[in-house]
Amino acid sequence: MRVLFVNPGLDLGGAEQSLILLLEGLRSREVEATVAHFGNGPFRDRVVDLGFPTVSLRPPGLVRSATRYRSAWAHLWMPALVAAGFPTALRLAGLARRVHADLLHTNGLKAHLLGGLAGRMIGTPVIWHLRDFLPSGLVGQVFRGAARRLPALVLANSDAVAAAIRPDDEDRPRVIRLYNPVDLCRFRPGLPRSLIRRELGLGDEVPLVGVVAHLTPWKGHEQFLTIGRAVMDAVPEAYFVVTGGPVYETDGHAGYPETLRRHALALGLADRVAFLGARNDIPEVLAALDVLVHCPTAPEPFGRAVAEAMAVGRPVVAAHCGGIPEVVEDRETGFLVPTADVRGFASAIVQLLKDSALRERFGRAARGRAEALFAVEAHTASVLEAYRAIIAADRAGP
Repeated sequence: MRVLFVNPGLDLGGAEQSLILLLEGLRSREVEATVAHFGNGPFRDRVVDLGFPTVSLRPPGLVRSATRYRSAWAHLWMPALVAAGFPTALRLAGLARRVHADLLHTNGLKAHLLGGLAGRMIGTPVIWHLRDFLPSGLVGQVFRGAARRLPALVLANSDAVAAAIRPDDEDRPRVIRLYNPVDLCRFRPGLPRSLIRRELGLGDEVPLVGVVAHLTPWKGHEQFLTIGRAVMDAVPEAYFVVTGGPVYETDGHAGYPETLRRHALALGLADRVAFLGARNDIPEVLAALDVLVHCPTAPEPFGRAVAEAMAVGRPVVAAHCGGIPEVVEDRETGFLVPTADVRGFASAIVQLLKDSALRERFGRAARGRAEALFAVEAHTASVLEAYRAIIAADRAGP
């Protein structure tokens, strides 16, 4: 079978990393994959390195920079956005015909709309791989309406995301929950703890707490720094790392790294926190930590960094929101804390920093849960089963 994948992100965010693992998993199956992208960047480079054919769609700037954070103004810019995106949908439909695609697999909100329109134009079924909560307001209404008409199937990366799009009284869209995959060979216990610590000039005994997330405000980096200040009241020798870089070209993300540095300075953390930027050695970063913190200020659809930390055998302190409670078992693989509870986060972190036996117990349980939920092979098999069912139903006709 031939599958055309459509991905709007230029960098390697969580959605892109999940898609790459799926592409690698499908390589040995009967799937011929072509990847359409929105422009050159780390995602496209990685796909090329893996040997998959790629095609650049490069939509107009209005489409690339559009963001859910402007939903309050959607009634003004939505018509212009649709008009700007329609030629890209036409090009995508032509590409699907040229590669004789049996189906389109879209991997991002903009790709869902463009790919859905393209599939409808040429009568080719579309799978939406939904890894985000839908926006609020008019934008969300547009997506929900499109979800009832455009995709043959929606794959949602958590039950929370599935519930947010699954209607109570209609049979469309059809939704299947499918957790994101994690490379359990690359992310594994026993990785050297000292590599990143030597880079930071830290000994193995220094309590090290980190956050791993792309730099966007809703991921809660400012709250992480505030939590760090509270942790230092109980563990003065603690050190903190912020790992991740900006991955979006959408409006509203410029200047955020500088904002975080100013916040750290104002909290008196300038000499106790390191900003590592985007890294290719995330398994080693996680191995260096004593605790991973994940404190988004908005519901987290899944939490790839949380799943990866668990695979490495690291305990997690995470917000009780979105899909995170499906990943982290409270007081078994980590602690779940109400989203904005700075004191609660700090207390849980301090408890783990002061109890190495508890860290080890949580870490062992976390690895076992990661093996049960996030294996690439099981994820790939589920997607392939969905492909076969959709293509068979499409060929059978109404």
